[in-house]
Amino acid sequence: MGSILLIAGDAMRAPYVHKPLIAASLLALAGTASALDVAALPEDLTELSLDALLQIEVVSVSRQAEPLQTAAAAIFVVTGDDIRRSGARNIPEALRLVPGLHVAQNGANEYAISARGFNSTSADKMEVLLDGRSVYTPLFSGVFWDTLDTYLGDIERIEVIRGPGATLWGANAVNGVINIVTRPATETLGTEIHAAVGTEQRAAGALRAGKAVGSASGIRLFAKAWELDDGLDRQGNEARAAQSFQQVGTRGDFEIGALQLGLAAGRYDSSRAVTTLATLNDPQGRPDYETARGSHLMLRPSWTSEGGARLSGHIYVDQYQRLSPTIYSEQRRTHDVQLQLQQEFGRHRLNAGLGYRQTEDQTGGPPLVIIWSPSERTARTRSAFVQDQIGFFDRRLVWTLGSKFEHNDYTGDEVQPGTRLGYQFSDRWFSWAAVSRAVRTPNRLDHDTALYCDPVVLAPLLGCTPDSIVPFGSRDFEAERLTAWEWGVRYTDQQAVSADLALFYNDYDKIRTQEGGGFGAQGNLGAIRSYGGELLLNWRIRPGLDLRAHVSQLRLLAETRAASTDANFGERERTDPQQQAGLRLMWSSGERFNADAYLRYVGGFDQYSGTAPMPRQRDRVPAYTELNARVAWRPQPEMELALIGQNLFDAAHPEFGTAADGRQAERAVRMEWIWSW
Repeated sequence: MGSILLIAGDAMRAPYVHKPLIAASLLALAGTASALDVAALPEDLTELSLDALLQIEVVSVSRQAEPLQTAAAAIFVVTGDDIRRSGARNIPEALRLVPGLHVAQNGANEYAISARGFNSTSADKMEVLLDGRSVYTPLFSGVFWDTLDTYLGDIERIEVIRGPGATLWGANAVNGVINIVTRPATETLGTEIHAAVGTEQRAAGALRAGKAVGSASGIRLFAKAWELDDGLDRQGNEARAAQSFQQVGTRGDFEIGALQLGLAAGRYDSSRAVTTLATLNDPQGRPDYETARGSHLMLRPSWTSEGGARLSGHIYVDQYQRLSPTIYSEQRRTHDVQLQLQQEFGRHRLNAGLGYRQTEDQTGGPPLVIIWSPSERTARTRSAFVQDQIGFFDRRLVWTLGSKFEHNDYTGDEVQPGTRLGYQFSDRWFSWAAVSRAVRTPNRLDHDTALYCDPVVLAPLLGCTPDSIVPFGSRDFEAERLTAWEWGVRYTDQQAVSADLALFYNDYDKIRTQEGGGFGAQGNLGAIRSYGGELLLNWRIRPGLDLRAHVSQLRLLAETRAASTDANFGERERTDPQQQAGLRLMWSSGERFNADAYLRYVGGFDQYSGTAPMPRQRDRVPAYTELNARVAWRPQPEMELALIGQNLFDAAHPEFGTAADGRQAERAVRMEWIWSW
């Protein structure tokens, strides 16, 4: 939401007041792990062969399990072991490992994440799921990364598709899909404690307890809490953005004959210091805090018939509320129901489904600066998809074709077809190609946004009439559209070397522009063409020593239609580096020691901010090279001690934002202790 807050004048700092960790929530689960088997820490996946790693099954490409090696898309998997050994403290930091994904930190707790362009702190073209539950907000079609969390030790893998996934996942899966998959409860039996202290993440703690229920079922509970320190602005001054976060959650997996039943629930509470109109006008800079809390309940049944047909689905309720004093407010409740059928017959693998989503929100009015008109809205989306994978030559050649059909309350019917072709040349070579169409449907920010011209700050700044409402959204906003062409090839010798190359060309139309005088209104007069590619190399130098390297290239050409008055469209959309690269070295010495180093390079780019008639700013985010490192020791199989360093080359450096609203990423050192029993 950084771009939204900038409209309200977010250019100063808010002080930080320390809030203690809620340790009691962690201890509440300690008694649930009695009479459990001793649990060792997860197996080190670097001991697997490259062939075994490429046979890890993924579900994001075809919405059914298939080996990573023969998935016809630009997909990358971050395993749970990758996350642990990288030293990542949260999901955004784990996503830095993905080739071609631009992950930019803007201060202590704000991130801009996107694939193949269009990055911002409110990026709106990536579908993000956690165990099948969509976690983007219909307010602006992006993700509140500061509150998207779970116990990282429970994550089995993160599947990241670079490129459209709308044929199966629907609107907003335009530039990619991030699918976070946690481990079944039956694989997390026992108790695990995780504690950390550091310079930027001042303290963190988590407790997970799992228990078997019968011979093939299990349930787990977890609780976690952490605190972040303040950050630095672009000038090197203290930028008050400290945050405290607490979360509890549970997952159960039950097997009752042919019926499998999954249950998940969770709740979080967050508070972070933010800049508001009150702090802008307070000479003492007393703090204001943005508060956020949310909860969800999800049920996932699946049933497999004797003939092999599989019927699965989910139903969940997700609710949250977020208040940034004097700036904006949102309360939202979402109901989502999905049903999916998979059936194989002859050379065909049919996959079809139905879905219904309803989201209801309540937003505040004046004196809040950012408001929505109407202040309450219920939006419904009805959807269906069908896909067929047709195999030839013992399924060495697979042709996939399908489409997503959606009806939404903003633009009506949307059709998103796609076709993919994958060919296994040999045990070592696999190639694929795809043509896809995707749309991003309007959200509340596009359609209903307005500003309240308060007499103290905005009236003098903008010259608007005090106490007036300035519309910014457009009721005529249409869906943004993409047609994408992709090609890729994978190679592995099954023992020492593997490579993955993906190339793409994207043609976007009806991209959001800012039209008219003053604040104007949202329009659809932008067009963008982008092209580039990502290359990943894995080399097993010897058992226990792995080298991974990746490089990506992106070019983006932006223009507006002749009728557009948006003179800054091109500058505003080019907020991604043209080059990124990474080099990761992973070393293990038996079961006792391991060490990892990750060197990454991100090219420089221009950052634009400001909306007429506010002053426009264009600043350069310089290229940077940084090093993350982790050294770990296991004194016994159930215990691990680790020392982690992040951003070791610089005391601080900018990764996103302008001089007015940008924050810096700082060097951080952290110590971790993990104990399982």
